[in-house]
Amino acid sequence: MKRTKMLVAVLLVLMLSVVSFAAPKIALIMKTLTNPFFLTMKDGAVQAGKDFGVDLLVVSAELETSIMQQISLIQDMTTQKVDAIVIAPIDSKAVVPALAEAQKAGIHIINIDNAIDLVAAEAGGLDVEIFISADNTIGGQLATAYLASLLGGSGKVAMLEGIPGVENAEGRKRGFLNVVSLFPDIEVVAMQTANWETEQALNVFSNILQAHPDIKGLFCANDMMALGAIQAIAAAGKTGEIYVTSYDNLDAAQAAILAGTMHATVEQNPYLMGYFGIEYALKAIAGEKLPDQFMVPLSCVDKALLTGERW
Repeated sequence: MKRTKMLVAVLLVLMLSVVSFAAPKIALIMKTLTNPFFLTMKDGAVQAGKDFGVDLLVVSAELETSIMQQISLIQDMTTQKVDAIVIAPIDSKAVVPALAEAQKAGIHIINIDNAIDLVAAEAGGLDVEIFISADNTIGGQLATAYLASLLGGSGKVAMLEGIPGVENAEGRKRGFLNVVSLFPDIEVVAMQTANWETEQALNVFSNILQAHPDIKGLFCANDMMALGAIQAIAAAGKTGEIYVTSYDNLDAAQAAILAGTMHATVEQNPYLMGYFGIEYALKAIAGEKLPDQFMVPLSCVDKALLTGERW
């Protein structure tokens, strides 16, 4: 009998040990996994999950405009009682109520890539524990300054914007406008959204070219739109006549730069955003005090850098 009681006691201790050392469950909620940028972000998060022993759940909306689907994913992760949600929000304001409910349920909220609107968050009772991203205004300035240098400080230019009202799109737009305002001989003839999408960018920039055939420069707020724009340029027989700079440093953008159909893109390290998103989520779960934000480094990537002529 004593031996039986001893065995039961040992088993209980072992069971409690397993429970107490259960891996933290963290949900990574993405905008989409159709864009290689977010696939790279996911890779960073997955590596962090392996490095830190995390039970990582990766879920994603179908498109970068599928806001209701992303809200549903937040609600689902709340029901599953994850320890933390790491989210790249589609919309800076619309996700606030669902995230506030998750936080009330004891779930830590880590914001990556696109900033949650702080005014909406305060009004909705949401306390974002940290924002991890790149400075999109500076990134927009980098790409536009490079474009201005290619143009010699003069010429007609256009911009393809991301989703209006979304903070990372607005930051890149601010960066573009900040730089062109410094060059009185650069004329902005068109600024339109293509909602981050290649096919939309092809159609939108085709129309812009018809209205303004003498455009000499274009800044696209992401590489996916730039890839559509260079198709429009080729279809108009203007390859080599229009300088194109962009944002994200996708493999396809690098190939276009090497081919001479694009001229520069901004690297904003989505891998690091994903990795640090998981690392800081673990720190939040452990009760550590976090900084308000953490910015990953930015760089401008051109042909000289890709070919090793510039380091």
